Amino acid sequence: MLQLHIAFLWHMHQPLYLDPIRDRFAMPWVRLHAVKAYSDMIACLDSRPEAKVTFNLVPSLLFQIQAYIQGKTDDFLELSRRPAIELSPSDQEFILTHFFSCQWPTMVEPHKRYLQLLELRGRDFSPSYFSQVRKKFSTQDYLDLQVWFNLTWVGFSSRKHPLISSLFQKGQLFSEEEKMDLLDFHLELMEGLIPRYSSKWIEGQIEISISPFYHPILPLLIDTDLGKRPRPETRLPLRFTCPEDAGTQLEKGRHYCKEVLGKPPAGLWPSEGSVAPELIPLVEEAGFSWTATDEAILYNSLEKVESQSLFQPYRVEINGCHTDMIFRHHKLSDLIGFVYQKNHPQAAITDFVSRLKEICSGFQGMGRSPFVAIILDGENPWEYYQDGGESFLTGLYDAIIKEPMLELVTIGQYLENHPPTCTLPGLYTGSWINHDFGIWIGGQDENRAWEALGRTRKAIDNAKKQGNITDEAVNTAMESIFAAEGSDWFWWYGDQFETDYAYEFDHLFRSHLKKVYNSLNMTVPDELLSPIRVPRPATPTTEPTCFIHPQIDGRVSYYWEWRGAGSLTFGSQRGAMHSGAGSLAEIAYGFDLESLYLRIDPKEGSFDAWEPDLGLRITISSKAIITIELIPSQSIDPLKEKFGVLKNGKALVFRETGVKCAMNELAEVAIPFALLDSNPKDELTFYVETIGNDLVRDRWPLEGYIVLNAPDEDFERKLWLV
Repeated sequence: MLQLHIAFLWHMHQPLYLDPIRDRFAMPWVRLHAVKAYSDMIACLDSRPEAKVTFNLVPSLLFQIQAYIQGKTDDFLELSRRPAIELSPSDQEFILTHFFSCQWPTMVEPHKRYLQLLELRGRDFSPSYFSQVRKKFSTQDYLDLQVWFNLTWVGFSSRKHPLISSLFQKGQLFSEEEKMDLLDFHLELMEGLIPRYSSKWIEGQIEISISPFYHPILPLLIDTDLGKRPRPETRLPLRFTCPEDAGTQLEKGRHYCKEVLGKPPAGLWPSEGSVAPELIPLVEEAGFSWTATDEAILYNSLEKVESQSLFQPYRVEINGCHTDMIFRHHKLSDLIGFVYQKNHPQAAITDFVSRLKEICSGFQGMGRSPFVAIILDGENPWEYYQDGGESFLTGLYDAIIKEPMLELVTIGQYLENHPPTCTLPGLYTGSWINHDFGIWIGGQDENRAWEALGRTRKAIDNAKKQGNITDEAVNTAMESIFAAEGSDWFWWYGDQFETDYAYEFDHLFRSHLKKVYNSLNMTVPDELLSPIRVPRPATPTTEPTCFIHPQIDGRVSYYWEWRGAGSLTFGSQRGAMHSGAGSLAEIAYGFDLESLYLRIDPKEGSFDAWEPDLGLRITISSKAIITIELIPSQSIDPLKEKFGVLKNGKALVFRETGVKCAMNELAEVAIPFALLDSNPKDELTFYVETIGNDLVRDRWPLEGYIVLNAPDEDFERKLWLV
C-alpha cells in the first residue's frame, strides 16, 4: 500500500525588535513567543519519536533569543520587573494600555482575575480615560496585571511546572517575589530553547531549515524591478539592485545556524516564499540543496497543470545552477492557520486526516508515493486556539502516526529517499501571498522606504570609494543595512495590514538607517528624522474659533488667555516605546493676524521637573520650514542657548527672528507669520517632538501633523456667519 509522505514545515520568525539606538528590545514578542509556541512546539515531540517535522528558524530570531540569554531586555520586561508600588503614572498608563496585548477570548477571558482587570480598565480603553481609570487600580491590581500578562503567555507544555501551576491556581494577590520568579522562569525557558531544538536535529527527529538572516525579500534585494514581473502595473521606487546583499544574507544565515545549532542547514524557506530565477544561483552558491515556496509558484511555472502536479518535488535548473524545490499545499496549511481554531479539536483532526487520506487514495495504483508539504507559521496560530493548540496539535500528530496510509517525514529525509524526477521548464517570480510582491513594494510608503534604503546603501559605497573610513566602520554600517533590508518594515508600511505598533516599526527601520550614517561619521539626512509613512493630518480635539493674544511667559496669566484656541489632547501614545511616553498632556494653538501661538502643557508638574537634557522641538512648515528648540532651564548646558531657531535648516540669531518663547509651568511660543513667509489663507502644518541627547524620544501627533490656515481679517466674521 502506498503511503502519503507528509512534511510539516513550521516557520518561526519575529521582526528584529532590538532598537539599535537604545540597545534594548522595543517589543516583547520574541520572549513571549519563546515561552509559548517555541517551547510548546518542540515539547510536543518529546513523547512522539515517530513525529518527524521540519522547523524553519530564521537566524535573526535565533540571534534575538541569544541576546536575551546574554542579558538584553525589553521595555515590557523592565516594566514588569518594576515593583508595583514604584510605578509612576506614565508607567501605569503604559501597563494599562499594553498589558492586555493578547487574544482576549483565549488568553484573558478564561482567567477570572485577568478578565476582572480587563473589565476594570474597560474593553474600549481610550487614552482620554486614563486619569479616571488609574484611580480605580490599586497597587495590588497593577501587580496582578504585571503577573497575568506574563503568565498567560506561558505555553501549555510548561503549565504543569510547580511555579506556573501554583500561579494559575492562586490567580490573584500575587507577591513581588512570585512575579520575579515568573520572569526568571521566562529566561530559564529561553536558555534551554536552542539546545532542545539542536538536540532533536542531531537525533534526526526534526530538520531545521532557515530563511536569509534578517528575513529580506530576496528577489527585491536582487533587483526591485523584479516587482513588476508578476504584476506589470506595479509602481516601482527608484531602482535598488544589490544581489551581493542577497547572497550575504543567505551565507550569514547558514553560517550562524551552524554556529548556534551545531549543523549547517540544507533547506531554505526564502522569506515569504519569495523566489525568482535570479535567486537560484545564489541559493546553490550558499550551500542549500532544497528550497520551498507556494503552490501558486508551481502552477504558474508549469506548462500544463494536472491534479497530481502538487504532490511531488521538482528540480529547478537556472543557468547551470539547481535546487530541489517543494511547494506548499495552500488549503491544508490555511486550515490549520485560520480555520480549525473555530472548531472542536477532534472534529478538526478528523477532517484534516480524511483530507490527507483522500490525497493518498488518489495515487493508489500509480506506482509512486505522493508527498505533501504543509507550511505555515509555527507561532501565531496557537494564540487563537482555546488551549493554545495542545489538543489539536498533539491529537493530529497521534492520528497521523496511527494511520497506516500516512507517514510524517522531514523534507530532507524525503528528498534523500525520493529525489525529484521532474524538472520545471522555468520558475515563476513571486511570493506565497498573491504570487507577487505587492505587500512589500509598490505603495507610496513602501517605495519611500526602498528609496531611503537605496540612498543609505549608496552612502556606504561612496564612503568606501573615498577611502577615509575603517573596515570596522564599514562592517558596522553594512550590518545595519542588512537589518534594514528585512521584510517586516515593508510589510507594515502601506494600508494592507494594521498594527498598534506601526510607529515602532517605522522608528526601528529609520534607526537602522540612521546608524549607518552615524557609523560613517556622516550627517543623518532630514528624510530619516520624520516617519517614512506618508504624513496624514491629525484630527484636533478642538479647532480655533477666534483670535487670541496670549502673554508669552510660560504661565497661565489669566483664565481666558487661551480661550478660542484649537487643541490636541493626549493620553497614552498609541505605541509601545516607553522611554518618553506620556510626557505631554496637551498642545494648544491659535493665532492673530501677525503670529502663530503654541502652548505645550507637560503631563505632570512643570518643565523644570524634566530630566536633564530633555527638551522640545517644534517644526512648522509653510513656504518656509521653521524649527524651534526649547530646553528647560535646569538642563541647560552653559555653552548652549535656551532657545534655538532654524529656517530651512539654517540656524538664525534668535533675538533677530521675532520668535518669543518661555518655559516654566508650560511652554509658550509665538512665531511671526512673516518668518514662515506665509500669507493669509496659506496652509501651515506643525508637530512637536521631545528630544534628549540629540535623539527623538516622542512625537505629537504620533504620525502626521496638525493643519491650519493662516488667518485673514475676515477669519472671525466667517466663523460667526457659519
